[in-house]
Amino acid sequence: MRIILLHGLFMHRLIMAPMAKRLQKLGWQVENLSYPSTSTDKRRLFNTFDKIIKDGPVLMIGHSLGGLVIKNYLITRQVPAEKVPLVITLGTPHQGAEIAKDMDKFNIQKLLGSSVQFGLLPENLKASWHLPQKLISIAGNVKLGARPLLDRVWRDGVEESDGTVSIAETKVDGMHEHIIVRQTHTSMVYSKSVVQLIDKYATQVKEGSVLK
Repeated sequence: MRIILLHGLFMHRLIMAPMAKRLQKLGWQVENLSYPSTSTDKRRLFNTFDKIIKDGPVLMIGHSLGGLVIKNYLITRQVPAEKVPLVITLGTPHQGAEIAKDMDKFNIQKLLGSSVQFGLLPENLKASWHLPQKLISIAGNVKLGARPLLDRVWRDGVEESDGTVSIAETKVDGMHEHIIVRQTHTSMVYSKSVVQLIDKYATQVKEGSVLK
């Protein structure tokens, strides 16, 4: 079974390279993709996904915004579980990211560019995962970043977060499992323990067993 890796906002495929290498050493065929996160041509990116996935099965892994891009792709293309049985997201704000909304208060929200088309900004309606794919949402709980400071300034108290995305934002109705790891928003893509989790779930899917 192949694995697609997709990076987050303001990032490049290089940030996912260590994870790709570790997964390859474990025997997985990995496609580590790059896309311009603030000027994304959705049709072009989704066509790339189509070419890689073909008849599947493919496991899709998205860090932060990458997870939202994957969700949008699966909804838009109505991809069946036979082709993509499992999605794993790392620090993905399924409920939208308050920190992205905070950028408006600094008058720098325009830096988000086209990324907002994937649901990066918080919405009034609670998001849900209603897709045929199983979703494993992995969240970090090491608060190293701007989020704790902004919580103190504009919100009541400091939420549990990975320093960028709160743990609450990584939860979504309909997900198969939610896992918290001792990592920051960025460090989770370099974590050996996160790779071990991915290997565990990918192996279960490959062997046709029920995810546990």
